[in-house]
Amino acid sequence: MVAMLAVIGRPVVRGLAGRRIERLRARFDPRARIVPTHVTVAFPKAGVAMDAGLARLRQAASATPGAIRGTLGHAHALRTPGPRGWYVLMPLAAGGRRLARLHHRLSRPPLDGNRRGTAPYHPHVTVAAGLDAAGARRVRRLAAGLAGTPLTIDALSLVAWDGRRLDVRATVRLGISCR
Repeated sequence: MVAMLAVIGRPVVRGLAGRRIERLRARFDPRARIVPTHVTVAFPKAGVAMDAGLARLRQAASATPGAIRGTLGHAHALRTPGPRGWYVLMPLAAGGRRLARLHHRLSRPPLDGNRRGTAPYHPHVTVAAGLDAAGARRVRRLAAGLAGTPLTIDALSLVAWDGRRLDVRATVRLGISCR
């Protein structure tokens, strides 16, 4: 599979809550070992030249005034079409609007992977994937205490994803001029 470029933000979640998220992902997300805890900010797109993707990332990051601080909302389950099953997501209850604005700034050529009209953008952290309905309900209960957990995203990473491996190509701090 050809590598696609995407942009992710790695949330900093301190203390017990951060460790709890990592434990949930390790147990219930088959990709937890190869994909770090993240919020996707620009969706994967094939055929993007590295320098063009990095230029778009630098432009959007420098136009964002500093770190994005937010909180996690209540976990909810989402069934995906096809064989992938149920996902459990923790949306951003606070900070999501700033992240959505950043997503819209980034999601222009060449990083316009979500311009196909597949779905509206809802920033979230995935804590489980590929579950049946009972498993999704269980993970939602296990994640219930995480609602309201503060997080910070202070940098974005341009990543290459080939379906099996995530490779960080560049990381840019928010609010810092990158000319």
